[in-house]
Amino acid sequence: MSPINAKLNAFPVFMRIDGEAVAIVGNREEALAKARLLAQSSAALRIIADDADPDLLAFIAVSGAVHVDAAYEVAHLQDVALVFAASGDKALDRRVAEDARRLGIPVNAVDQPDVCDFFTPALVNRAPVAIAIGTEGAGPVLAQMLRVRIDRMLSPSLGRLAALAASFRAAAEKLPKGNRRRRFWSDFFAGAPAKAIEAGDHAQAHGAALELLSADAPARGHIALV
Repeated sequence: MSPINAKLNAFPVFMRIDGEAVAIVGNREEALAKARLLAQSSAALRIIADDADPDLLAFIAVSGAVHVDAAYEVAHLQDVALVFAASGDKALDRRVAEDARRLGIPVNAVDQPDVCDFFTPALVNRAPVAIAIGTEGAGPVLAQMLRVRIDRMLSPSLGRLAALAASFRAAAEKLPKGNRRRRFWSDFFAGAPAKAIEAGDHAQAHGAALELLSADAPARGHIALV
């Protein structure tokens, strides 16, 4: 199939996991890598790890993740929304994946794409803005290279700007649909509010957004008579 017509085998979605339990099975660096990734979310981490590495124990202590200090059992997956099989032991990870599937829980097994229900992306985090880069497991290094490039492109203040935008959403929906509303958001994200957020002045950004909201000037344009 020509690349221009290529279709995705894994469709990217954002799953709500706020406060949901997410289980990670493993006690070494593979589990730690997944735990660090998931720690960027508001999920409640449950790490099933007997004889855990010191680095993983240190992460658990700092992050507040629940540590199940025992050999894995299927009961450990009770009431979880997602499962990560990250023990480094392929046989164990397959067992975890099979258990999760029987329970109807989406599962990811490290370095075993054939038993994965989903893949973990390289993540650019500007919460609440997130950019996820995936290769369907084909090129994790490529995904990380792209992540670094995109991360450099985006302002560190982008998340704060998006959060401010969320607070104006209800008010903006009262504007007439079409050009008026689009102009407000265009000016919001590219104009004075964005510049004030970039400068670290949230109060000024809020005031600038209010000015945009109250302005009712018609869109500029021109008429050419021929």
